[in-house]
Amino acid sequence: MRVNTARPAAVAALGTTSALVDTHLPAVSLSLDGRLLEVNDALCTLVARRRRQLVGRDLRSLSAYPTDAQAGRRALASARSGTPCGTFVQRWQVKGSRPPIRVRLVWTLMRGHHGVPVSLMAFCVDERQDVGAAASLARSGAHFEKSPVPQVLCDVAGLLTDVNPAFCRLVGRPATQLVGRPARDLLHRTDPGRLEDEVQGLLGGAEVTESERILARPDGRPVSTLVSATLLRDEAGAPTGAALSVQDLGGLRRVQRRRERQEDFFLALAQRAGDLALVSDPTGLVLYASPALAELLGYPTEDLGGIGSAELVHPEDVAAATAGFDRVLAAGGSETLTLRVGDAAGRWRWMEATTSNLLDTPVGGMLWNLRDVDDRVRAEAALRASESRYRAIADNADEGLWVFAPDERTVYVNNRLVEILGIGADEIHERPLLDVLDPDRRLREAERTTDAGRRSERYEVAYEHPDGRRRTLLVSAAPLDDAGGAVEGSLAMVIDVTDARRLEDELRRAALHDTLTGLPNRALLLDRLQHALTRESRSTAVLFVDLDQFKVVNDVWGHAAGDEMLVRVAARLRESVHPTDTVARFAGDEFLVVCEDIDEGSARLLAESLLAAMDTPFRVAEGEVHLTASIGVALSPAASAGALLNQADTAMYAAKLAGRHRVRVFDAGLAARVGERYELGGDLRVALADDRLDLHHQPVIDLRTGRVVGTEALARWTHPVRGEVPPDRFVAIAEEVGLAPDLDRWALRRALRDARALREEGALAPDGYVAVNFSAHTLSDPGLDGWIAETVAEAGFAPHQVLVEVTESAIMADATTAVAVLARLRDRGFQIAVDDFGTGHSSLAYLRNLPLTTLKIDRSFVAEIATDPSALAIAASIVDLARAVGLTVVAEGVETPENARLLRDLGCESAQGWLWSPAVSPAEARGSGALARTYDVGGSPSRGNGG
Repeated sequence: MRVNTARPAAVAALGTTSALVDTHLPAVSLSLDGRLLEVNDALCTLVARRRRQLVGRDLRSLSAYPTDAQAGRRALASARSGTPCGTFVQRWQVKGSRPPIRVRLVWTLMRGHHGVPVSLMAFCVDERQDVGAAASLARSGAHFEKSPVPQVLCDVAGLLTDVNPAFCRLVGRPATQLVGRPARDLLHRTDPGRLEDEVQGLLGGAEVTESERILARPDGRPVSTLVSATLLRDEAGAPTGAALSVQDLGGLRRVQRRRERQEDFFLALAQRAGDLALVSDPTGLVLYASPALAELLGYPTEDLGGIGSAELVHPEDVAAATAGFDRVLAAGGSETLTLRVGDAAGRWRWMEATTSNLLDTPVGGMLWNLRDVDDRVRAEAALRASESRYRAIADNADEGLWVFAPDERTVYVNNRLVEILGIGADEIHERPLLDVLDPDRRLREAERTTDAGRRSERYEVAYEHPDGRRRTLLVSAAPLDDAGGAVEGSLAMVIDVTDARRLEDELRRAALHDTLTGLPNRALLLDRLQHALTRESRSTAVLFVDLDQFKVVNDVWGHAAGDEMLVRVAARLRESVHPTDTVARFAGDEFLVVCEDIDEGSARLLAESLLAAMDTPFRVAEGEVHLTASIGVALSPAASAGALLNQADTAMYAAKLAGRHRVRVFDAGLAARVGERYELGGDLRVALADDRLDLHHQPVIDLRTGRVVGTEALARWTHPVRGEVPPDRFVAIAEEVGLAPDLDRWALRRALRDARALREEGALAPDGYVAVNFSAHTLSDPGLDGWIAETVAEAGFAPHQVLVEVTESAIMADATTAVAVLARLRDRGFQIAVDDFGTGHSSLAYLRNLPLTTLKIDRSFVAEIATDPSALAIAASIVDLARAVGLTVVAEGVETPENARLLRDLGCESAQGWLWSPAVSPAEARGSGALARTYDVGGSPSRGNGG
């Protein structure tokens, strides 16, 4: 972009025009490149042309000789370099005058903003009235006297010899005060030179000299003049003096000052105006740009002058802008178009541009009035894009969209609505919304959805789909308002929620019913039980039904058969109760029955009937399955539904402890025992934490040698208040309150500590093992084997020196986990024993799959082998079975020599019992040597200590 530092020509012209009109002298305003910007009437008269024939032309076109044009170019170059004023002579061809006229242009440089040159203002002197008068002065005194041009004659010494009246009027003195005086006396004190120099210059060879001089009036006021001196000669050609023609420049100076004031005025006005305007020449070159436009575009004002206006226009808009510009240039008038204009930051702004042809006006150019419409155009574009985007969204929305007018006339429907309703868009447009959705309730719904004062609403309607199915539609209706708040119509969003409602019903049922059996689940049961307790009736009973040994079904027959059994049990329970009773699945193999308005006797009879109903075998694909159940009964009043359930659960647990397959009613005694259980449970937790329990050890005797081969560690608890608590009592409490794993881990650590101390003191045979019992709750821990191995190693024992004892029921409680844990222990080298063998009904089926080393015959068989042949036969069978699968046998509860002899004769390897020693504390073992001596297998210890 070319930088133009000149003052905009259009602004300069505004101040020049008035100055040209105010003078009677021919005058012209020139651009710095020589174009005529403005002329006055006197100049038009001088050259016999009209103003429109002159404005815009190059000054050189008036010159009749090329040398004159060169003089003009030199003068313009001098002006552009900053010379304030000067003269140059041209010969102009005047219409109607054959010879050219000689014209002297006296020019003054016009400066713009910041003193930058912008144009020239020149007065034109017809030298036919100046030089010609001086040349003929000697021959025509009358002409000298009458000339309107101030003239002076002087001799070669610079003394005034004559002055004409015009000069006297100029300097305000009579001729008597001037003639005979030196020419220098006419100069003002501010003039830098001497008039004699003009004469001396002529005498030196110059025909004509010209300079600006400041003359003085009597009152001291200066008079600015242009003095042209012509040499005078006598008839012999000798110089006699000079003729001075004086041009008064005061008017020119006054015009210049006035022009400058006007120019400053208009410049200040233009700088403060908010108009966005631009003036260009017919070629599109920018002559002027308003400060407001420059500020908007971010350019310095001077940077816009002199550039092509097309450079500011977006390339895509140049063609349209150029076409409009050319039409206005050719035909006049104005034209408006919208285009993009670039700013200094490289951004494009939308402008509304009105182009007007002002070439024949003082503006002298093409005027562009601009209006910033960038926000509007971009907003309109954004609106169109938004409308297009939202139309696309609406056409592809998952919801059916329905826009209708206040008169219910359909305005718009999207594709999804057509799919939902199953009818064509044309039919929808022909029918009102409510007539389509629900004609039976048209009036009521019309009041809700089309009333001008309505509010947004959501409601569901049942819709008869053309395919014959009944659908549920969710309609969300809202008014559409215009900018003033007036209702223009309504928007309805329609969603087919048929499947969603069906799913909600299914989820609601699933949330309140058991998915396997279809019975009410715990949440629904508690709700119904709570409502039953709030109603006034005789009593409400809860029957807690728990299937006995149901895990065996899953383990033996598989979980699919187990699920089928649960469904069969649920059906049998529903068939066995009254229609008003509620049967629910509580959890796993636990069921609840809630009966209202019932007494204790009736509740017990109902529970007994449920037990009887369970006695009938269940047939499944795999065969017949026999199930039993334990039932706890609790009756209101109770503090809450939860409290009543807890009471029934407690009663059911008591029924299981009593031997299963029975009914137990919650009563005061059971409540007391429950209280005692929780109290003892808390005390047991503290005792374990403080290591206040003890271990007693009972020796295991080799029936062939009488030597002690190991000991069984048995826990003992002396309560600080209750005294001795039986092991079966506190072990059961530990299992009920979740302390069984803690108790078993404590027992192993204590047994190993006691055994190590007894060995070190010689009170325990060095090769004897230590047997520790583990409950079903502990066996359910998959990481138990790792913990046992680590604990035994830390105590300094080898794995084969520890016997892990578990009951058959403990294995059956979680057979998968228990067998895996025991197998890993067996692989590590630990001995595994099944305690109380023979008391379960599935032992033989599992025996071959269990990782065992030892079978312990339950004391119930051992006690009667001397008196009951069947007991002896069972013991013999167990010994034979163990020998067949490679297991050793330990008999428990041996109390007579006869029993010991019979067991030895059967092939039983080891035994323990009161015949030899009860379980003793470590202190008693040290004192009696009960764990290290050799015993007489007949009952009395052998003589001496066999170590």
